[in-house]
Amino acid sequence: MQYVNPQTFNPEILYLFDPWNKGQHANELHSHDFLEISIILEGEVMYQFGKEKPVNLHAGDLLLFNPGVLHREWQPENTCSHQLHIGLRNISLDGLKRNFFPNKEPLLNLGRYQHQVIDQAWATIRELNYEQFEFQLMHKGQVLQILAYILRGLNEAQDSVYPQLSASEKRHQQIVNQTIYFIENHYDEEITLEKLAQDHFVSPTYLSRIFKDAVGMSPINYLIKIRLTHARDLLKKGTYTIKEVAQLVGYQDAYHFSKSFKKQYGSAPSAFEKQDERS
Repeated sequence: MQYVNPQTFNPEILYLFDPWNKGQHANELHSHDFLEISIILEGEVMYQFGKEKPVNLHAGDLLLFNPGVLHREWQPENTCSHQLHIGLRNISLDGLKRNFFPNKEPLLNLGRYQHQVIDQAWATIRELNYEQFEFQLMHKGQVLQILAYILRGLNEAQDSVYPQLSASEKRHQQIVNQTIYFIENHYDEEITLEKLAQDHFVSPTYLSRIFKDAVGMSPINYLIKIRLTHARDLLKKGTYTIKEVAQLVGYQDAYHFSKSFKKQYGSAPSAFEKQDERS
């Protein structure tokens, strides 16, 4: 079963951390509006999914929570667990709702791919303490490998659900994915909502609505986010002036760039450079 379009599959990592839980650690029943992966690396821990009976999980168990799936965890007395938690959004799999994976249940059984996910999780943890740009790229590559192994395992075990989107929903998904792909590869060019809509033979209002429904923001706000993310990475390198960075990410006006940057990150580009030098 083919879900991934390599051109448009570009997940955003919201968080990546590996806590040690001891004693009577617990949280409340909750859900997310994004996708979360939890990998038990060492020890044992209790999980509950919705109203189901709690289950005792051990090292080697894998969990994948689609948006809206209720769950909670707690650490029984005199036990401990070491887990890797990964939060993801901007997940685009053909035929599925945005940010959803094709698993029926949160607890995964990936067969021969199970140990490969665990190995990749350990490799990811070994790099977590490094914040340099090249290590951030490695983190993303490692997470992509984890996702690929999960998809392979689900397909091989036939433990996946079939696409449930209608023809119109699939068309919306295609338009949104192609718009995201264009923005992420042409963010340094002049882009307008009218131009994006024209490329798909739809009205600007229509494109803005279906894009916001899928992504949570308008196409132009998404463009701004992508530009400022790249600007932040360029500023970290310390190679370019603020004016040069602005032009490299698609801003012709350095003042407008600085104003947008401060709104996004809470400080001007110049202050950000100084903070980065001190870190």
